[in-house]
Parts: sequence; structure tokens; C-alpha cells
Amino acid sequence: MENEDIELAILRKAVGYDVQEIVEEYSGENELLKRKVSSKHLPPDMTAIKTILELKGQQNDLAKMSDEELIQLKTKLLGQLKDLTKGESNESNNSNKQNQV
Repeated sequence: MENEDIELAILRKAVGYDVQEIVEEYSGENELLKRKVSSKHLPPDMTAIKTILELKGQQNDLAKMSDEELIQLKTKLLGQLKDLTKGESNESNNSNKQNQV
């Protein structure tokens, strides 16, 4: 496995991904009796995120933060993003109302 493959695998784990699980049941004559396919979401992994930051050589505070601190920062940033998008949505609604007048 090359370094690029490893980095891609860590990145995938850092952002979370979906995986399909396949369970098959066969008879004594190797006939397929049942096949169950289910999807499962694997959430982002904080250790993988830290690893990416370290691999990229970023010497910032994020790489030194604990999992709890990263979760708090994530929650804060998501709240700010929600507030920003809510403001944009309100501006869009206001401009639509003005265009209708």
C-alpha cells in the first residue's frame, strides 16, 4: 500500500462513509437461498482527523486539541454555519417578497 492510498483511507475514515454489508445463505448444494444487503453509515473518526492534521504537517492548535475540545469546536462552528445560512435564507425570502410587490 502506497502513502497516497494510506492518506485516502485515513481521509475516508475522517469524513465518515457508507458501507454495504452482504450476508448470503447457501443450501447444501451451494444454491443461494438468501441474500441480505444492508447499508451502514460509519461516522467520522476524531483520531483519523487528528492523524490527517499531523500528516499534513499543520502545526496549529487543532492537532493538539483533545477529542472533547474538537467536538465542542465542531458544535460551535456548526451553530455559526446554521446562523449564517438562516440569515441567507431570510435575505433570500425578503428579496423574493420585494420582487413580488
